[in-house]
Amino acid sequence: MRNIYFFSDVHLALTEDHGELEKRENLQRFLQAIAEDAGEIYILGDLFDFWFEWYHVVPRYWFSLLHQFRSLIDRGISIHLVTGNHDFYTGAYLQKEIGIHCFNECHEFTVSGKRFFVAHGDGYAREDRGYRLLKRIIRNRLSIFLYRTFIPADLGMQIARWTSQSSRKWVKIEKQSWADEYFRFACRKFDQGFDYVLLGHIHLPDRREKGDKVYINCGDWLSHFTYARFDGSSLTLHRWL
Repeated sequence: MRNIYFFSDVHLALTEDHGELEKRENLQRFLQAIAEDAGEIYILGDLFDFWFEWYHVVPRYWFSLLHQFRSLIDRGISIHLVTGNHDFYTGAYLQKEIGIHCFNECHEFTVSGKRFFVAHGDGYAREDRGYRLLKRIIRNRLSIFLYRTFIPADLGMQIARWTSQSSRKWVKIEKQSWADEYFRFACRKFDQGFDYVLLGHIHLPDRREKGDKVYINCGDWLSHFTYARFDGSSLTLHRWL
């Protein structure tokens, strides 16, 4: 079989400064490199620092990357996005025009006799209770309708830029504590019959085993540039660059 790749937390920003352009170029070189042996790619949330599809408008900043995704799909590589807390609303554009399979919350699948559970991981830690409440509001159908109908796209993206910057100041993640809690979550999934659990969200690459079961946190593409790979027999964690 061809390899399955997993990564998360790229946080493509609504800017075009040097650091942001370099991050996009790194990701695009990575995608070009794995295209030779990839069968599927799973993006486990927060591909974007903000993604929201209005009825006739999508953010313009990532055309070259989205074009690359489309080219990979045309080559027969399936691409899946499990939405994170910054991927606010995926609509017809990503799914119908680009061809990315989008899943909210989590996704389960079986390959080579192994059961996978994949998710972004937002709201999984006990201390993330504030976000669990916020998610009920921002992912509500009425909230999405109001935002799409009454907030102009340019204003909506300005609001999103401000809230993304503010959230980094307000939300404090105790990474090691949350990493331990995520592994305990994975162990509960192992008890339910899953062989592999992959998450993101905390920007801390992590690989742990329980017997022949494997948990991986994919890390991020802000500082770690890490990804996971399943080759049909083993699930491993790697660093790009």
